[in-house]
Amino acid sequence: MNFKEFEELFKSGVKRITLTEDVILETDEKETYEMGVEINENGLIINGNGHAIDGNAQVSLLCIKAEVTLKNIVFKNAYCEYSGGAIINEGDLMVENCNFCHNTSDEFGGAIYNKRYSRLRIANSRFRKNRADYGGAIFNDSNSLMNLDRAVFKSNSSEFEGGAIYNKSELSLHDALFYSNASFKGGAIYNEGMLNIRDCNFEKNIASEGNDIKNQNENSLNVINCIFY
Repeated sequence: MNFKEFEELFKSGVKRITLTEDVILETDEKETYEMGVEINENGLIINGNGHAIDGNAQVSLLCIKAEVTLKNIVFKNAYCEYSGGAIINEGDLMVENCNFCHNTSDEFGGAIYNKRYSRLRIANSRFRKNRADYGGAIFNDSNSLMNLDRAVFKSNSSEFEGGAIYNKSELSLHDALFYSNASFKGGAIYNEGMLNIRDCNFEKNIASEGNDIKNQNENSLNVINCIFY
């Protein structure tokens, strides 16, 4: 299935979609979908059923502008010159049991860019080998909200800050593993917002400043029952 065929599935008004094959960008679709397939339909649920959405290292995958749930999807080989390698979230997004791998942004959020005034919830998902200048896997922008429950961040990297996550707003993490992520500052997490972390493990993350967490704001970091190897 190409990107146009995928877009036509939910443009028809269907609220629940289950993929039966991978979605792969075709060469002549690059210009049309440079910033991803735009989703404006509130209440849409897309179940990938283990299939992938593949940007062929040329485009972002999805631009979310509504209340949307994505589950059981592999997001891979996405590229954005700006922010949000795989997903740009401008709405209310729920991500369940998804994999993000080999996604790249030249600016913010190699896998996901959670834009200002947006809400992002992630459960039971994995982020591997995503890259950006800021926030190798996720960039949580100011005046936004992000909650993460059960996740693995492995071998993500950023050029400057936040090997796995860059947080500028309110972020709550529970039961996450950060392993072998790298950045100049904040090998796993770079925080300049409000960060609450509970029951998380940090191992073999690397940075010049703050191998695991680089915190910029005093009294803005709460860590409970976490292990730092």
